[in-house]
Amino acid sequence: MVPGIVFDMDGVLIDSERLVLRAWEEVARECGLPCLRELFYQCIGVTHTRTAELFNAFCGGSMEYENFRGRVRERYLDFIKDGVPIKSGAVELLTWLRGEGWRIGLASSSREASVCRAMNSTGLRPFFHTLICGDMLTASKPEPDIYLRACTELGVSPARTFAVEDSLNGVRSASRAGMKTLLVPDLIEPNREMRALALRIFPDLGAVLHWLKEAAEVTLRASSGVQEFSGTAEKQ
Repeated sequence: MVPGIVFDMDGVLIDSERLVLRAWEEVARECGLPCLRELFYQCIGVTHTRTAELFNAFCGGSMEYENFRGRVRERYLDFIKDGVPIKSGAVELLTWLRGEGWRIGLASSSREASVCRAMNSTGLRPFFHTLICGDMLTASKPEPDIYLRACTELGVSPARTFAVEDSLNGVRSASRAGMKTLLVPDLIEPNREMRALALRIFPDLGAVLHWLKEAAEVTLRASSGVQEFSGTAEKQ
C-alpha cells in the first residue's frame, strides 16, 4: 500500500501563526480591545466561521469580527510583503516524501484563496496531490471531516496515514479521523491531551524527516523488501 501523509499548513509548513498573532495584538491595542492572546490560541486550527463565533462571544459586541479581521489582514499582508517564511525542514521533508512515492495532502482550516496564495508564493504547491481547505466543508477542526476528506482524495486509509499538526484542535481532528498524528509544536506548548493523542512529538520538520527515514529503513529490512510502512515508534 502506498504510504500517505497529510499536513496542516499554518504553523507547520509556513511560519505564519506568530505573524498573525502579532497582527491580532497590534490591532487589538489600537482598537482598545483587551488582550486577545488566549482567544487567538483557541482559534488556531479552526475555520473562519468558528473564529468569528469565538471572537464575537469574547468581545461582547464591542467590535465585530469582520471589521477586526479586515484590519488584521492588512497588517499581516504588510508583514509578509517580502514573502511568507517557510518552516525549517519543510522543503527537505516534502522533497524526500515525493521522491519515495508518498501520497501527500494538505488539510488547512484557512480559506482556499489564502491556502492557494500561500502554497503558490512559497513554491510548495507542486509537492501536494490534494489541498483541502476550511471553506470546503461545514465542520471545522477538531471534527475529523477535513482529514477524512483528504484521505479519501488521496486514496489512502486514515489508519495507515500520518497527520502532521501543531495545535490541539488539529491533533483532535486527526485523532478522531483515526490517523497517526505527528506533533510539531509551534506557538502552543503541548498539553497532556495532545501528548496522549500524538504518536510522536518532534522539535521540527527536520526531526520528522530523520525519523521517517530511519523507520522506513527498519521496516524495509524487516519485511525483506515489502514496501508498506507501519510507522510504529516510541513516543517522545
